[in-house]
Amino acid sequence: MYNLLFVIGFAEGADTAARDAFTAKLSAFGGTAQVRNATIQPTLPGVYNGGDLICRFVFDDDAALTAATTGADWAAIEAGLADKALVASLERVEYEGGLAGGSSDGTKLYRVALFCANVSPTEERLAAFGRQTASMPRYIKAIRRWQVSSTVKASGLNPWTHVWEQEYDGIEGLNGPYMMHPAHWAHVERWFDTEYPDYLVDRVLVHTFCAIDAPVIIA
Repeated sequence: MYNLLFVIGFAEGADTAARDAFTAKLSAFGGTAQVRNATIQPTLPGVYNGGDLICRFVFDDDAALTAATTGADWAAIEAGLADKALVASLERVEYEGGLAGGSSDGTKLYRVALFCANVSPTEERLAAFGRQTASMPRYIKAIRRWQVSSTVKASGLNPWTHVWEQEYDGIEGLNGPYMMHPAHWAHVERWFDTEYPDYLVDRVLVHTFCAIDAPVIIA
């Protein structure tokens, strides 16, 4: 699968009608023939650089994305994304599905983190970071479904290199078992801590999440 992700922060002065109209355009795009799966949901309190709206579209491949993003409807979406009176911040990422596992059955929360691994990013270090991130669900059972991917294209606060996605039964699984588990703090955290020799990932990151009522991470 090939994925397109937007994390949109609306401008402070954007009125509700304009926001709703733009969200409706994104939802309509999610129903086009080339889109295999679409998630358009407002973010929940507690995000970090997480915007107001998560939009995630899944395609068979990059050619399907290209085919879907031609024509007047998509041009209107691009115009909205570029409108500073409407959109104050935009994280934009394209990526192929990476290492993944678990089951989406009954999950109620989707969380995505965007990382920029830009500190001495050798192939060996990047591979080790990806493997260790992908190992977390083995220990943190609250993670029901997951995927860690390398980006193809990325823009926003950073040129993002990795997309780390999870689905949970609810916010409790994210804020409790995930955030507090030793596998997180004793192992993976070393890639993010400037005081560790393994420091790899830029301190500026995205941590955002939303409620869901259907699977997000599909194979």
